[in-house]
Amino acid sequence: MLTQTAGLGQLRSFHNSETRELFHVLLNATSAAEANLALEVLRGLVPEKPLVTACNLREVLRSLPPSPFQMAVDTETLMKAAGLTRDIAVLGKELPDGVEVCVTTAGNLVLDVIVKADGEKHYWTPIPATHDFVNPAVLDLVITSSYLLDALMDLVRAMGVVFNPKFYLSIEDFHMEYAAEAIMDLDDLF
Repeated sequence: MLTQTAGLGQLRSFHNSETRELFHVLLNATSAAEANLALEVLRGLVPEKPLVTACNLREVLRSLPPSPFQMAVDTETLMKAAGLTRDIAVLGKELPDGVEVCVTTAGNLVLDVIVKADGEKHYWTPIPATHDFVNPAVLDLVITSSYLLDALMDLVRAMGVVFNPKFYLSIEDFHMEYAAEAIMDLDDLF
C-alpha cells in the first residue's frame, strides 16, 4: 500500500480540468468496459506510470467495502485501534490537512463512513451504489488529500475487514484482468 499512496503525488499533477472526468470514470465506474475506455483515452494525455497508479487506486477503492457492512471488532475496540474519538453517535478523526473521517456504527455493524471537508460532509457509499464504487465527491478528496487514502485503509484494517486489493505493474496487466468483464459489459451496452 505504500506504493499506492506515494504514487498519488504523481497522479495529482495530471488530475486537471481536462482529465478529471476521465479519471473519475477510470477510478470509480463499476463497469469494466467504461473503465477500460477511459484508460485508453487517458493514455494519450497522461504518461504510463501515473495511469498504472490510477489502475491500482481503482483496485483499492473497489476493495473497500460498501456500507453497511460488518466489521470483526466492536465499536470500543475500533475506537482504540483506529484512534477515533466519539462525538454523540459518530466516531471521528481529524487528519493533518483538516479532512475528517467519521464512522457511524451499531455494535459491529458499520452504517457508513463519512468524509468531512470544507464544511461539507460526504458519505463514502454512493446512493444508489450501482454505478460508482464511492461517492464522486469523496473521490476528488481521495486524490487531493495527502492523508485520506492512508486513513481509510488504516480504518478498514482496524475494523478487521479483509482488504487485499489487486496490484498492477503495467496497463496491460489491468487490461488482461478485465478483458472478459469488459467484453461482457460492452455486449450489455449494445
